Amino acid sequence: MLEGRIYRVTEDRDGWRLDRFLRESIPEVPSKSVRFAIDAGDVRVGGEAAKKGRTLRRGEEVVVKRIPEARDWFPVPGTLPGASLLYDDADVAVLSKPVDAHTEPHRPLEKATLAGYLGWLYPQVLAFSTEPGLTLLTRLDYATSGAVSAALTPAALEFLLREREHGRIVKTYLCLVAGTLDREMSLSFRLDTGGGDIVRARMECREPDSRYWTTVTPIRAAGDRTLVRAVISKGKRHQVRAHLAAAGFPIVGDRRYSTVPPDGPGSTRLMLHAAEVRFTHPSKKEPVLVESPAPEEFETTWQVR
Repeated sequence: MLEGRIYRVTEDRDGWRLDRFLRESIPEVPSKSVRFAIDAGDVRVGGEAAKKGRTLRRGEEVVVKRIPEARDWFPVPGTLPGASLLYDDADVAVLSKPVDAHTEPHRPLEKATLAGYLGWLYPQVLAFSTEPGLTLLTRLDYATSGAVSAALTPAALEFLLREREHGRIVKTYLCLVAGTLDREMSLSFRLDTGGGDIVRARMECREPDSRYWTTVTPIRAAGDRTLVRAVISKGKRHQVRAHLAAAGFPIVGDRRYSTVPPDGPGSTRLMLHAAEVRFTHPSKKEPVLVESPAPEEFETTWQVR
């Protein structure tokens, strides 16, 4: 953390927004550090906590109590309750992420993330990774559980990042959705991921790149719920959640894309689980398929086994 910094607004920066001023004044920290420090109330102008859009005037002092450095966003190695190792060898590992845990840090020096668990199991990845998510190849949402693959060597990372770019790391999700689905669907609505926390499906537009489509297959239905498999390759943020909601089959427990509450004994979560990941092994060039067992909520209510 950088602490106790004071910056005076010069004539050439008169009229600048506070966030822009800090990005220019402290170029060694990432933009998200500027946002974090301002939101935390650690940036003051005229003795008062200031908002990011605050207009600065020549001669004012900007006091930064503390602001995270780039390294502060890297995961803290350590255990993660509920996480486990599904598969590993010299080149690659597949971890099981528990529900209600971040894949990578969302705040500085955050503990108990899947990336921190990876760094604890395989300290060697800390030496060559330059990303807060280390070498994890999938970013599951906080409320989503399941399989996440990771590279364990620089060569494996280079190969698997290329495979991911070409849509050749295939993920299969287990989803409990509202409604009765009785046929396979290929969802190709174009997704707009640039509008904040909500991903919007443009139902009038077809996504031209099939790597961003979602294939949905029903497993079984009961009442007004259907257990389905959803398969994606390259994928976008919230792709499965946004596509299913747009198609009229929102995932049960999805507070962002649906008002349908979780259903079944003890089920109080987003009913979305990364059940399987398929990829080509970095050195053997053979197909690898790793499964993550369905969580108790799925087993108890829907007898997935």
